[in-house]
Amino acid sequence: MRFSRVLPALLITTAVSIPTASAATLTADTDKELCIASNTDDSAVVTFWNSIEDSVREQRLDELDAQDPGIKAAIESYIAQDDNAPTAAELQVRLDAIESGEGLAMLLPDDPTLADPNAEESFKTEYTYDEAKDIISGFSSDPASDVLSQLQQAATTGTRTAEIRAEVFADRTDDYNESQTALKEDFQNCIDAIDDARPIPLQYILIGGAIALAVIVLGIRAWTNSRKQSKHSQ
Repeated sequence: MRFSRVLPALLITTAVSIPTASAATLTADTDKELCIASNTDDSAVVTFWNSIEDSVREQRLDELDAQDPGIKAAIESYIAQDDNAPTAAELQVRLDAIESGEGLAMLLPDDPTLADPNAEESFKTEYTYDEAKDIISGFSSDPASDVLSQLQQAATTGTRTAEIRAEVFADRTDDYNESQTALKEDFQNCIDAIDDARPIPLQYILIGGAIALAVIVLGIRAWTNSRKQSKHSQ
């Protein structure tokens, strides 16, 4: 199922926690001190997971078609909402007959309403300053390793689709880590923008003024002393 449609939030929670944003998808609202996600469909992480899911779905449908010739075309006809397409119930009967272990919804891309007409998108797209800092501190040195471990664990007790997902992800860990680096930098840029926009606390202004005054006084004293020395030397 395509992440850009059903998981447009900046952070999503599935079997694993996967940040889904990239550089240029976060903007800082310095007045409210929020990091706001936008254009997540085009983000590097969403693009990465869409590519993973496309590969997983294609491989799994090919495997199912080998067991029940024509089922791939039937599912694709259902997705395209063709006039003569089989119903969801009919497709599920065929999947159950070959003991696929998957529900039809697990094999559908793009549109979650194909599986659930009442599906609603209600995902988090705003993060407070503290939440953004927590997200940054939560990044590991090798994010892909953490995700792969969880995907492999899910595959041991899950469906064949889960197994394929772990296998495909294992071949693309470098790409995932690159997307996570971009995400971390994006959050850091947002935090920096908020920090830069904050007014300087009064105590620091007073301290700065006191230091400046002390420097001026020292300068005057040094100048006065130099004048005295000049007079004595005459």
